[in-house]
Amino acid sequence: MIPRDVEEWLRSRGIEELYPIQRKAIERGLFEGRSLLVSAPTGSGKTLVAEMAIANALFEGKKAIYLVPLRSLAFEKVKGLREAFEGYKVEASVGDYHSPKVEDAEVLVATYERMDSLLRHSSPWLREVGVVVIDEVHYVGDEERGPVLETIVTQLKRKGFQMIALSATVGNLGEIADWLGAELVTDSWRPVPLKEGVMENREYVVWFEDSEEEIPRVTGSAPIDAALHFLKKGQVLYFATTRRNAERAAKRVAERLPVTKKGEYWAERAKIEVEGELGERLASLIRRGAGFHHAGLTNEAREVVEEAFRAGAIRFLAATPTLAAGVNLPARTVIIEDHYRFERFGRVPIKVAEYKQMAGRAGRPGLDEHGTSVLVTRDDVDEVFERYVKGKPESVISSLVSPRALRRTVLGLLASGFARNYEELKEFIEDTLYAQQVGNPRDALEEMDRAVRFLVKLGALDKEARITEFGRKISLVYVDPLGVKIVLKYLKRRKGKGSALGYLHLISLTPDMPKRSLRSNEFKRLYEVYQELEVDLIAMNIEEFEDEELFLSALKTALILKDWADEVPEDEIAKKYSVYPGDVRVFADTAAWLVHAYSELASFKGMKIHAESLAKLELRMKYGVREELVELVSIPYIGRSRARKLWESGIRSKDDLIQAGERRLASILGPKVAKRVLMEIQGKKEVTLRSFFG
Repeated sequence: MIPRDVEEWLRSRGIEELYPIQRKAIERGLFEGRSLLVSAPTGSGKTLVAEMAIANALFEGKKAIYLVPLRSLAFEKVKGLREAFEGYKVEASVGDYHSPKVEDAEVLVATYERMDSLLRHSSPWLREVGVVVIDEVHYVGDEERGPVLETIVTQLKRKGFQMIALSATVGNLGEIADWLGAELVTDSWRPVPLKEGVMENREYVVWFEDSEEEIPRVTGSAPIDAALHFLKKGQVLYFATTRRNAERAAKRVAERLPVTKKGEYWAERAKIEVEGELGERLASLIRRGAGFHHAGLTNEAREVVEEAFRAGAIRFLAATPTLAAGVNLPARTVIIEDHYRFERFGRVPIKVAEYKQMAGRAGRPGLDEHGTSVLVTRDDVDEVFERYVKGKPESVISSLVSPRALRRTVLGLLASGFARNYEELKEFIEDTLYAQQVGNPRDALEEMDRAVRFLVKLGALDKEARITEFGRKISLVYVDPLGVKIVLKYLKRRKGKGSALGYLHLISLTPDMPKRSLRSNEFKRLYEVYQELEVDLIAMNIEEFEDEELFLSALKTALILKDWADEVPEDEIAKKYSVYPGDVRVFADTAAWLVHAYSELASFKGMKIHAESLAKLELRMKYGVREELVELVSIPYIGRSRARKLWESGIRSKDDLIQAGERRLASILGPKVAKRVLMEIQGKKEVTLRSFFG
């Protein structure tokens, strides 16, 4: 039975009939406070199940939380939920220090890590929450995010929250439902039927279950030729094995597409919103209806590409597989260029679950009679068809037991008061998915013991495994305790103020900073740089480190960050260090968090000079500028290079921008950007973007 308020809300959105998965969810207790694990194909209505649960909570005067694995997915979800719940405060919290206060939100969209932080802070706001939606719950098997997700889900179920967990199809849904204490709700129905095919890259024939389709030879590349063929029927989403392959595919297809008026409009958007060479490169592709999407793009670039694809300006989008697990961009046809990927030790086949995620993006509800997916292979077609098209996704296996995961888990549980002593820690571990899967959680308990001993030695716990004030501080700034050991060891040695490069190298040595493996030709060059700059480093002696690659990789990251803070153009940084602009932003965002965190910890330990030096680096990392540009660069559409141009022209504040007027700003920034900046400052957001482009 649907509550009357929810029924009226559905009608107000034009929803008169529910999909099978939605009806099943209601039958299994969606509106009766039961937790559910909902699994169904892409586009079959899982999201509306979650939204109905949120609506029910709001109409009962409670609040709701929607958890997602990725920052980019959080912002997309906020947009959708604001449309669904107009008049309610829907906010995102993804770890930014300047995020809105969670107390103001009625629906909070948060990453798993941010939810973990909220639990550590024991926020009173949580008592007002009626339902928690956990999107992509199969991420519990992910090596990076899985341990955090497993920890917060175990806490949520022990606290008695109603959970609506959404999942792709995996092999052990029943086991996960049992762990969640949830009703399993599944259905195989799709609003748009999916035709899955396999194409042998020499024969140029796509084999489907009951038919075949020949592909004309045009370029000599089977996946590209398949994409060109299916483009005649509608948009194509092309999954490439690497970032470079994605860019190459977009370029090759663009060469064979005409310029369109819609493409011209979005190309201008790209040039305005994405600074530098990347914006020009995207614009040249979008003009012809092509684009690429991967983690190396900046946030601004990804947003333009996604919006242009949804608007139909991009007809061919080449992406890496991470897109399949995140942003909702369905297409008429999906082309998967290979079922292998390169990892550290060579080519390995992708998982069936990953293939299903990618193939499931084919078919747009309300637009296509059916979707088509094509997997290109060099192997035997029948074997590939059996394995991937007819195969069942793998089971999700807990990744909780790792030293890093349990260091953070133990400290977080004790900081939040969820566990108060060793026995309660043990009870928690026994309630995890890991314990359920292995039967006897001996390995987890042994690893937990090692984590406790490490934290006692660090001073984060006392000898009775109770949290200290120092441990509580570490937990609240949310850094890996091993990083704390590394950073404080070297800060104690350094009596005077360190250089910016020294601090950046030190935080880059911690487990929280993303690592990039070095190419063989980089070792010698970086070692020479180390010898030249050794005096500038706080962790000066490479011989103290067993892993020289870690030390030199951290040095490379620090050099990237130093250039970023010194306003070296992103394009130059990207070329100089063979990284993408998006990688630079990831390093910078992480560095902003880490210098803030270690400034707090240094202050707690009485290291005033280091605390102050680290604090000054935070805003420089966030914006990639010297201190004088912080006010200008905080204004939308004014990036690093535009801010410096304004400064050198004597325009150094918001007031200066207004006084300068549109004509003068246009001579510095260009007429379209100048108009956008002034409208942003003056709050005139109601004017449509199209008015800028005619």
